[in-house]
Amino acid sequence: MVPLLFSLQLAVADTLTVRHVDRAPRAGSPVDSVHLGPPQIRIRTGQGTALLWLVRARDTVYVAAYIPDSTRYWGDDFVWSIDTRGDGAAAPEHDDFQLYFRRTLDSSVVYRGRNGRWEPPRNDPDWRLGRERSGGGWEVSGTDDRRGWNLLLRLDPAWLGGEAGTLPRVAFRIYDDDPGGWFAWPPPRDSAPHASIERSPALWVPVR
Repeated sequence: MVPLLFSLQLAVADTLTVRHVDRAPRAGSPVDSVHLGPPQIRIRTGQGTALLWLVRARDTVYVAAYIPDSTRYWGDDFVWSIDTRGDGAAAPEHDDFQLYFRRTLDSSVVYRGRNGRWEPPRNDPDWRLGRERSGGGWEVSGTDDRRGWNLLLRLDPAWLGGEAGTLPRVAFRIYDDDPGGWFAWPPPRDSAPHASIERSPALWVPVR
């Protein structure tokens, strides 16, 4: 059972640390603190607080998310952006990726940075994940019920390997259709919209 949700978003640390766990999370199993320990990230949304974990079991890294959302919509989403080189460019470059998972996983998209923009595979704006649940070094699964939805992303550790001693950088973003809103981590500065975070790797947080 998901623990009591916090009303305040976790303060952003200078560096996010992947925690080691003895037992790898399994697709379809509960995503909660009983199995994974305390979440490293909390994102306040319109329906509560989403909880995120980054853990490592043996030679595999996992990103797990619990998102409270009782108003189910196929396009609710969970977006993970990563700067694999860690150079923190002002806009998406070739070493930047965005795994854009929708609540209906068939409608998910995987983007890569190019010329300061996010581009879908083969530059096809209609590309969708469809029945596939894996790609280059990643595999995704999800569960859904009337209270919210869970997502588990399984990763080859090369995704977080960095380059030449530089740490990769990450950001997360959630969209909830009702009540409508975008919610990002790290949070935007000043009054900038939350959706602006994913457009600038320079704003993302290093992860080790």
